[in-house]
Amino acid sequence: MSKKFNLRDFQTRLSQQLQAAAGRDTSGSRLGFRVGDANWLVSLTDTEEVLPVPPIVRVPGARRWFRGLANIRGNLYAVSDFSDFMGQGATPEHNECRLLIPHRDFGVNAALLVRGTLGLRNIGRYRPLDAVAPSPWVSRQYTDESGANWHDLDFSRLLATPEFLRVEAQA
Repeated sequence: MSKKFNLRDFQTRLSQQLQAAAGRDTSGSRLGFRVGDANWLVSLTDTEEVLPVPPIVRVPGARRWFRGLANIRGNLYAVSDFSDFMGQGATPEHNECRLLIPHRDFGVNAALLVRGTLGLRNIGRYRPLDAVAPSPWVSRQYTDESGANWHDLDFSRLLATPEFLRVEAQA
């Protein structure tokens, strides 16, 4: 029973942080999350919500990284394992995993399975890197105060990538 309470407490805190951030200038605010062993960021304006992983129904004949469909409040969402999609191996299932839902303005019922969230980050404190982006959906790269690297996710580029949209398994 305490796990449900802790999860609910986490969701409440994250929701409060996102709502508080929505009321102020968020140009430097990003939501941090983990994919494999990498740190990622996503703009708050590009994110509809972050939630625990609900039951997912597998789809026969789909690529391995396409986990299947999830019913989220009566709407079906296509769930993709972001780590596996990028060739970094499947995300192990555990209580810290989350679904990252792009904003409804993108017009896509997609969800990214990520290893966990890292809270709100202020990129104004990070140093931009001049390195070549490892993927077209990485808008910028940063180094934080401790020297850790971060990739800034561009949802619009990811959702427009043909490889991401082709979920059928290759023969």
